[in-house]
Amino acid sequence: MCISPLTQENLENMKNFKYKSTDDSLLYNKCMSPCLNYLVNFIPTFIAPNLITFVSLCFNILASFISYMDGGFDFSYKLKSSTCIVIGSFQLLYQLLDNIDGKQARRTGNSTPFGMIMDHGCDVFTNIFTCYNVTKLLLVGNDDFFSFSVFFGLILGFYMMTFEEYKLGEMHFPRINGTDEGNFSIFLLGIFLGIFGQDSMEYMIIESYNITLGKVLGLLVVCGGFSCVFNLYLHTYQNKGCKEASKIFIENLPFYGVVLIPLLYIQYHLDFYKDNKWIILGNICLLFARITIDIQIKILTADFITCNIMFMITNAALILILFIPYYMVMLYILVILFIIQAIELSIFIFKRAKQITDFLEIKIFCVNNQSIQI
Repeated sequence: MCISPLTQENLENMKNFKYKSTDDSLLYNKCMSPCLNYLVNFIPTFIAPNLITFVSLCFNILASFISYMDGGFDFSYKLKSSTCIVIGSFQLLYQLLDNIDGKQARRTGNSTPFGMIMDHGCDVFTNIFTCYNVTKLLLVGNDDFFSFSVFFGLILGFYMMTFEEYKLGEMHFPRINGTDEGNFSIFLLGIFLGIFGQDSMEYMIIESYNITLGKVLGLLVVCGGFSCVFNLYLHTYQNKGCKEASKIFIENLPFYGVVLIPLLYIQYHLDFYKDNKWIILGNICLLFARITIDIQIKILTADFITCNIMFMITNAALILILFIPYYMVMLYILVILFIIQAIELSIFIFKRAKQITDFLEIKIFCVNNQSIQI
């Protein structure tokens, strides 16, 4: 697993990196941000912003673990009321901590380029766990195509927002967006289902087409993902013209391959997909994490996106497995592929984190007295 180090030019570019974002959300600007500006004053100054970021991720992991213990990967299984409340409450805790870490960084003078990559990198994994939890809350698992669409509607939105930042140098959050209103809606949904039960998700909206309330809400998630695709093309067209906007499709072909693979399994190996969706989705989530974190580092170092050999090999392997006629052989290869991906991703993250923190002369979970501000 040859992972080439960042060049000296890449590292020097971090010194000139300036994080730019605009958030037009009324929820964030009128409610959440003012409250967090007040609450951050109660956090001791020796608490590192990166530690807050990591704790926010841990809340989401814990929520997913509790969700997994209550029905596993069966997206049609009705969760206990307590599980729904935990998912909703921990999603809110994640959202609050994910916003307050930046305020703590500015308050303590620890706004560093690595803090940005730590924040957005944790968001990648949080997004994956959130996909899992939301799909279980909406109770759409009887339709494997629909459950997959909901699962990856959230991933699609996050990836496209990351790519927009790479393309335009700025992350823009519209008045209604997944980061603010989306996360808060998950909190409300979890609390609502905890009180009234998941039976409400089976309420029939259009009986002739078996369209339930859960599927309608799931469709909104999918639309939210595609709205991010539309915004990417629109903002690129407005800022850089038609030529640059037309390049987006080609530049994102590897990601489209990630989305296509589970659809092939659903189409040609539905029984295998139903029995082993955990390992298929797991492989896809690792691919998503690898390509998204790579783009985030490219943003930080002002580098160009290049073809990742490991990513392309994994994509090809997942497709070739479709042609293997033996059930257990397919499963074993998928498990081995998952392990290889997990190891490669871990090494990639460790090497990049070490190289960047060594260059900036900072410690990840400590408040640093001197640092490069962004």
